[in-house]
Amino acid sequence: MTTFHKLLREKAEILPDNPGVYMWLNSDGEIIYVGKAKNLRSRVLSYFREDGDGRPQVPWLMSQAADLDFIVTGSEIEALVTEANLARAKQPKYNVRLKDDKRYPYIKITREAVPRIFLTRTIRDDGARYLGPYTDVKAVRRTLKIVHTIFPIRLCRQKLPSKKIERACLNYQIKRCSGPCMGYISLDDYRRYIEDAYHFIQGHNNEVIRNLKVRMKTASHALEFERAAELRDRIEAIRKISERSKAFSTARLTGEWDVVNYYVIDKEACVVIMEIREGNILGKKDYMMSGVQYTSTPEMSAAFLTQYYLRASWIPPEIHLTTAPEDTENIRTLLSEHRNGGVEFVYPKRGEKARLLRMTAMNAELILRETIEKRDRARDAVAGVILALKRDLKLKKPPRTIACIDISHLMGTDTVASLVFFNNGKPEKREYRHFKIKTVDYIDDFMSMREVVERYFARRIEEKKELPDLLLVDGGKGQLSSALKVLNRLGLQKQPVAALAKRLEEVFLPGAPDAQNIPKTSSSLHLLQRIRDEAHRFAITYQQKLRQKRTISSSLTRISGVGTVMTQALIKYFGSVTAVKKASVQEIAETPGIGMKRAQIIYDELLNK
Repeated sequence: MTTFHKLLREKAEILPDNPGVYMWLNSDGEIIYVGKAKNLRSRVLSYFREDGDGRPQVPWLMSQAADLDFIVTGSEIEALVTEANLARAKQPKYNVRLKDDKRYPYIKITREAVPRIFLTRTIRDDGARYLGPYTDVKAVRRTLKIVHTIFPIRLCRQKLPSKKIERACLNYQIKRCSGPCMGYISLDDYRRYIEDAYHFIQGHNNEVIRNLKVRMKTASHALEFERAAELRDRIEAIRKISERSKAFSTARLTGEWDVVNYYVIDKEACVVIMEIREGNILGKKDYMMSGVQYTSTPEMSAAFLTQYYLRASWIPPEIHLTTAPEDTENIRTLLSEHRNGGVEFVYPKRGEKARLLRMTAMNAELILRETIEKRDRARDAVAGVILALKRDLKLKKPPRTIACIDISHLMGTDTVASLVFFNNGKPEKREYRHFKIKTVDYIDDFMSMREVVERYFARRIEEKKELPDLLLVDGGKGQLSSALKVLNRLGLQKQPVAALAKRLEEVFLPGAPDAQNIPKTSSSLHLLQRIRDEAHRFAITYQQKLRQKRTISSSLTRISGVGTVMTQALIKYFGSVTAVKKASVQEIAETPGIGMKRAQIIYDELLNK
């Protein structure tokens, strides 16, 4: 065990014996794993055993762990919820992660006096009901279209009730709306339609039909035959939809449950949920999960169940699975609490329910393979502009990845460099880099370019990372020559390089005495210009940040006895130099490390400026 891991073990040994959540952090302070524990101290100490407590992800995890944090909870159930929320929010590298579902739509039923039903991707704490999430946008739109066809619910965005509306809109005329804006339907009757629509979306068609039948008979007894006929037509429409959904099942099924199964390929898994409502297959949802290579099947199952069902709009009384999830009882208890009723895990081995489990796994496999194939095709596809660039720059292969370096300075001060990285014509900002020029104290773009090229490529070689397909330098022949000298010294004679001069937007290549004859309207030239402009913007932003930081702090560092450390302490405590200037002597003295005597000096100096 290394000295570093000994320090982590010492930290683990003083953890409490309470239930809670522990977090492993890397050297950048990022959470790389979140775990729950009945006993925090015992669980975390298991990571320091030679066998890693038998878990395959532990050696990978501990090779990157640099720090440890924890949250004590009141119970194991609370720890389970906290773990699921943190895994969803932080997306730790070594956790099984349900991929971000912000892209998934929900059906929203508003809490207005005259409610509306529509599709949304934004969940707000506004008292509305949100049904979902749904993975198939087209299917949601079809469902809403059917809802608005069967139930006369308003489509407008008017704030109702309102005295400004003089007549009903066209939707009322074509019987797509019941006209609540004009009082053509009572609010109680309108809200019944909303409830019917809610149950219909949830797949509880029999309940909706029963409610409509009661209202149809009431209308008939009251001699409201036209209204009774409308209700009859809605009942018939719902029955037809129910009959179509029954065609998906080959056996007489009853009850309500979800069938959950998955398929794994390498680092990813696809989880499919078949929703069975009133014995019919209502539909399926599919979700991608990552990080599964570090975990076991029961752990993956537990992660999905908590991350998905804690945010689901409805939890069925039964969930059918192939194997039991880790921490089964706690998860079952948690889901039962959220459902306000019992939830059971069922593991069918034969019959129709086992067949549905196999069918769900087959769907998961097909979806996962299709997703991987689409991603591979997109990765392998070469955009036309990239092919044009290969032709215009006479390159041996398409420059999918392009790194561009720009040197920026202001009258010889604050010389910095930026490097931007484009992949298939699109910026890849995680590969962007800033450089402070260390070896040049005066204006010399050529020497500055040499320094940056050497630092960047030497680092890539050291870290065994792929080199860009093309290095683009901002400038002319001089900058190009400077870059080439460094690349040759590093043994990278085959690295493709080009220079783009600002004045005439000319492109220079190694070994060519003149600029390349690339038309000004060429898409390849436009791409190079866009990349160069992005590098310039990135450099200027960094330069301005450094200059502003120096300017802001200089008014404090000029004060006798106030150095960089105290300046940073003051700015951290107050938030800005302006706030320091407005502070009283007593407030300045409260800054850690300042004291009353020095606070008086700072106050007097700032007061006289």
